[in-house]
Amino acid sequence: MQRMKNPTWPKAMAFIGFAIFGLALAYYSTAIASAGVAARLLGSDRSGDWLSTGSAVLMVGIAAAAAFSFLAATNVRALMRRRG
Repeated sequence: MQRMKNPTWPKAMAFIGFAIFGLALAYYSTAIASAGVAARLLGSDRSGDWLSTGSAVLMVGIAAAAAFSFLAATNVRALMRRRG
């Protein structure tokens, strides 16, 4: 747990990268959900599994982006306080 209390710039940039990855995952989930709507309308997905999967991936992507954004902001704030 001591590693999390020692902020570094590479760690902050890694958290920013993970936050961007979470946003990309959330953006990709819209394609999954759109495919689910189309499959449901065409009758190839009677249970609506693709739409549910798209919704789940959207929630995971947004949650990951929020968590890693918070960690990045915390690290950057600690680094800026140490610097000045």
